[in-house]
Parts: sequence; structure tokens; C-alpha cells
Amino acid sequence: MHAILDFHTERADDACAKTCAAQSHWALQPIAYRLGLIRELRHLIAANAETLAIAAAAVSDRPVAEKLASEVLPLADACRWLERNAARVLASRRCGKSERPLWMQGFSFEVQRQPFGVVLVIGPGNYPLFLPAIHSLYALAAGNAVLLKPAPGTRSLALIFAKLARATGLDPALLTILPEDVEAAHDAIADGVDKVIFTGSSENGRDVLARLAATNTPAVMELSGEDAVIVFADADVDLVVRALKFGARLNDGATCIAPRRLIVERSIADDLGRRLAHAGVTQLPVDTFRDEEGALDYLHSASFALGASIFSRDITRARTLAARIKSGFVLINDLIVPTADPRMPFGGVKASGFGSTRGNEGLLEMTFPHVVAVNRGNSRPHLDETGADDARLFASYIRASHGRGRQRFDAIVDLVRELIDAIKRRKANS
Repeated sequence: MHAILDFHTERADDACAKTCAAQSHWALQPIAYRLGLIRELRHLIAANAETLAIAAAAVSDRPVAEKLASEVLPLADACRWLERNAARVLASRRCGKSERPLWMQGFSFEVQRQPFGVVLVIGPGNYPLFLPAIHSLYALAAGNAVLLKPAPGTRSLALIFAKLARATGLDPALLTILPEDVEAAHDAIADGVDKVIFTGSSENGRDVLARLAATNTPAVMELSGEDAVIVFADADVDLVVRALKFGARLNDGATCIAPRRLIVERSIADDLGRRLAHAGVTQLPVDTFRDEEGALDYLHSASFALGASIFSRDITRARTLAARIKSGFVLINDLIVPTADPRMPFGGVKASGFGSTRGNEGLLEMTFPHVVAVNRGNSRPHLDETGADDARLFASYIRASHGRGRQRFDAIVDLVRELIDAIKRRKANS
């Protein structure tokens, strides 16, 4: 590990003041500079992979190899995705003449992505490195500063990650590690953060939202899941058993998108149950169905909608069913792992929360659209007071632009007549 000064515990209000000042400067830096630091951080993550994995494994007494695969590797992949894609995703978009309304002649527009400012990241305990670190890096890449509130028992790991970030030359005030206790998050919210990224239980999420409501502070809420596995009769049952055993084993089942219930086609339910019992997978509640509608009824009866998995050899049928499932992520013939692809957005609906993390959508969540409009023309009739004659002009224009058939043709004739009269009136009044 690089020798970096140890952190001290800071009050949330002091951290906010320092962070706000640093963020104003950071947001003005070219994105190439910001991404250069993330590239350097990726190299440091690789150099310190075992150190990070050991610290992550110690949180819940998990194998180091598991943490290397489930936290360190996807974190490094996410860094590389940001390096290659953040500039494109956050680039300003110019809107010229194409599809511009006729009555907007002379205007040009530019849609910019601006950082919110100070983002509070409230991290979970199940993936104490990957999730809070990736949210922090997305926020930083977009030009924000971060206050990171780690889950209880995970602050030492958060400090290791922050030390590596500081070793790249990142201003320490841009990534502040708050104390673990819940009051630290409450204090930060009270002091006025600009956005919150929360990962945790639905119950705790509602408490955070209640505090944010007073100031209309936006948030991304990545909450609990009750993911179902739908198994059709034509599924590879051996694959299903392997997958469910993996889902129960990974992180000791403490994964938000881990399988929580089985929805099995009735004709194979008994056989699958016996095989799962033999494999030691016995904790999942099971519902059976006769057809796809029955499977969907069981699936949509749950309050949570984070993810779901479908097992079937008929990929076309599985894809058709997947399109009807209301959830953030649907996997076909696999579990959990594909959700770590850094290109893919992740998030739920219903009681599983709202907003996205990761991918294009997750990066855009760290910014808001900021539009700059310029009028380069000389004519600004919209600034003049309107009258009854103008009402006829507007009505003719609306029918000419959006009517159909004979109505539109007649409106164009009326519009030409109204325009000629309007020009005559303006000349008479000038």
C-alpha cells in the first residue's frame, strides 16, 4: 500500500464545507483530467487487489477469492468503462435546425450535463467495497464531490479505498469518509447535500427519503429484492440446481439480487425439489404454475421488483416472457453475475427503489440536464403583447402544423392570409 496520511473522523458539517469548495474547482477541470485520475486509480486497485479483497473478506468472513471476483474485479472493470465512455456519455449535445419547430427560427440550443455538487453515498454492508466505491467513482467522474458514509463495520475498508484514490492526486476533500453511524448520514442530509445514492433495505430507504422530502433532495434508491427464478419444464434442471446452489453460496446469500423464491412449472416441480434437497438448497419458497400467465401472476404478486431469472431451453419464449416482467433486470439461464457488467444499468422498481446505477444511465444520474438557448435572430415577435388577431394566427398555425387532410390544407391558406395581415398591421403600427 502507498503510504498516505491516515484520516481522522470529521463532523459531517465540516466535511460538507470543505467538500463544497473543492467540488467547485473539480467541476471546472476537463473531463480528461478527471478520468486520468480514475485510470491511475484502476492501476492502484490492480496493484493492491489482494489487500482490498482481504479487507472486504474480513467484513463478513468470506473467502478472499470470492471477494477478488465479486468486488475487486468488477470495480476495476467499472473504472475502465468510465475511462472509455464517460466523456461520450457526458458530452454536451447541440440542437440546431433539425426538427426545430418553425416558430423557433433563430434559436440554437445546447444540452449540457452539470454535476449536482455534493453527493452523499450511503454504502451497504454486503458488498462494502464494490458498491460504495463504484457509486463514488461515477459521482467523481461527473464532476461531483463525495461524502461516503460506510456501513457499520466497513469504515476501515472505505479508508483503504480512499487512500488509494488520494494517491492518484485526488483532492482529499473530494472524497470524505464519514463515520459509520447513521447519524453521520442524517447530519450530512441536514447540512444540505445535493443528491443521495442509497443502497440498503427498503425500510431504511424510506427513512432516508423522509429526511430528503423536506428539501426535495433527489436520490437514487437501490433497495431490497425478492428475486424469483422461473423454471420451465424444458429447462436444464442440472443447470438450475447449480445456479441456485451458487446463488445461496455467493456472499453467504447476502446479495440483493440473489434468488429468494422459485416459480416452477408444475410437471417438474417434484423432481426439481428432490434435486435441490439433495444439493442442500432447501430454503426457497416454491410456487408452481401451469402456463406463462400463472408464472407472471406469482411474480408480480411480490412488492419488490429488483430482478428475476428465467430458465428455459426455448430462448425465444424466455425473451418474450422477460419483456413482460416488471423489474430492473432479467437474466435468462443464469444468476447474479451478469448484473456486474459495467455497461449495464442496475436498479429496481416498486418497493425495490428507483433510479439507476452503473452504465450510461447510472452516470447520467450523477448530473442534471442544463440547457443553454441562444437567439441569434433579429425578430422577436413573442415579446410583443398578444391580441385577438394573434389568436387567429396561432390557431391557423397549429392546424397547419398538426392537422391532417383537408383541415391542414385549409389552415395553410388561412395561415398565409393571417401572416400577410399581421405584416400589414405591424407596418401600420411602426
